[in-house]
Amino acid sequence: MDSKKIRYVLLLVAGIVLVIAGGFVIRERWAGILIGLGAGLFGMSGAHLIAQGGVERNPSLKKKMSIEESDERNISINNYAKAKAFDFFQFLALPFFLILVLADVRLWVVLLAITVYVADFAVYLWFLNKKMQDK
Repeated sequence: MDSKKIRYVLLLVAGIVLVIAGGFVIRERWAGILIGLGAGLFGMSGAHLIAQGGVERNPSLKKKMSIEESDERNISINNYAKAKAFDFFQFLALPFFLILVLADVRLWVVLLAITVYVADFAVYLWFLNKKMQDK
C-alpha cells in the first residue's frame, strides 16, 4: 500500500470513530458536530479510495489522468477558476460579517470569521508579491 492509500484508510477509520463517538455524546451540539465531521471524513476518504482503486485497475485511464493533470491548458483553467472563486468570496465576505453582527452572534465567532478573511487576503498578497518578484 502506498502512503496516500494508508492516509485515506486512516481517515476512513477516524470518520467511523467520530460517528460512533457522536452517537454516545449526550450534548446535542457536540453530537451533531462529531457525526457531521465523521460522516464527511468517511465519505471523502471512501470516495478517494474507490476512485484510486478504479484508476489502478485501468492503466489507460491512469495515463490519461496523468497527462491531463500536467496539461498547461488544464492548469490554466483551474487557476482561472480558483481566481474567480476568490473574487466571489471577497464579494460575499463583508455582507456575511454584517449578518453575523446583526444576528448577535458571539464576538469570538465574528472575530474568527474576520481572521479567516484577513488570512485569505494575506495569502493572496503573499503569492502576488512572490509572482511579481519572479518577473
